[in-house]
Amino acid sequence: MDAFYFWKSRTEFIRFFYAEGSKGFADVKYQIENGMPPFDDPPYSEDAEPPYLSEWLDAETAREVLGIACISMLSDSLKLYFRTLQERVIRFTFENRKAAFRDGFVPAYFAALGEILDTDWSDCPVDRDLIEQVVLARNRGQHSEDITSFDVRYDAAMIEKHPRPFFIGDDEMSVCTSEQGSLASLLMPTLKVSADGLTKALNEVDALAAWIEARMACADDWHQNRRPARPDSSRPEKL
Repeated sequence: MDAFYFWKSRTEFIRFFYAEGSKGFADVKYQIENGMPPFDDPPYSEDAEPPYLSEWLDAETAREVLGIACISMLSDSLKLYFRTLQERVIRFTFENRKAAFRDGFVPAYFAALGEILDTDWSDCPVDRDLIEQVVLARNRGQHSEDITSFDVRYDAAMIEKHPRPFFIGDDEMSVCTSEQGSLASLLMPTLKVSADGLTKALNEVDALAAWIEARMACADDWHQNRRPARPDSSRPEKL
């Protein structure tokens, strides 16, 4: 099975989905900011707030929700890719799955594939920290805590693990950490997935999948070195 082909199909779709989905929201904001139809005839109001502020905020919130949805798809796709490598391409199992996945599926598969592909990952030109943050962002984005807002905020555990979070606006970075790297505020920063942030994350995981694909011959060597005299080829090998 060509897992890399299906992986690329998924990331290409996520790029398309975000680009096309965000166009409408950007158009609404542009039309409001420039007084274009249908926002060119605001009703009379003595309120000090700008006309169509609610519509502008809805468009901005919709774009942010779209970003979270795309990060969720990216995280789920990464998990499916790793599982496909495990079950249908390389064929291996974990001796103690519960222990292996204690810190999440990304560290578990990095450890397993490191052994199989004969690498300590120092020669892999990807940001593993960012890849882990993709999964954490997905997990956080799926569990809202406040009915009054669609905002997704980091929690203390995420900031402690990643003191300089990737999916955050520049204006909130100073809220995250003090000079010593400890929590600077009880108000956790908002998790924001910008177009540039999503592109960077997609590029990073694409690079990881391409790098793994290029080393797949090492998996054959790993099987050869572990194969008994009369192997049962129907059973995945254990790490």
